[in-house]
Amino acid sequence: MARNNGVAASASQLKETLAESGRAVAAQAGEVRHTLAESGHTLATQAGEVKDQVAATAALARDKAGEVVHDLAVKMPSSSQEWEAAGRDVMDSVRRNPRPWVVGAAVVTVVWWLARKTKRSA
Repeated sequence: MARNNGVAASASQLKETLAESGRAVAAQAGEVRHTLAESGHTLATQAGEVKDQVAATAALARDKAGEVVHDLAVKMPSSSQEWEAAGRDVMDSVRRNPRPWVVGAAVVTVVWWLARKTKRSA
């Protein structure tokens, strides 16, 4: 019988130890759950802020693109006389300083020639 009392005491002690461990694990799980919930709220807040910043940036880019297109449309010649004047301005610029125009034409020609050569060999 003494042996049964020893086993019962050991079982009781084991039961108490397991219950204590279970309570500790449950408490830690609650802390982890709380920490994860706070992290989730923080991430959701940050994601909302990033979304707002992206939307604001997209709106600014759209507005700037509209301004650039409008400015370009205003500066483009709209009549045949304006196109002729623009052509005369380019020709006068070439006559006054032909070197950059010749160099530019040579570069364009070489690039065009290399592109054609590459395309044929592919």
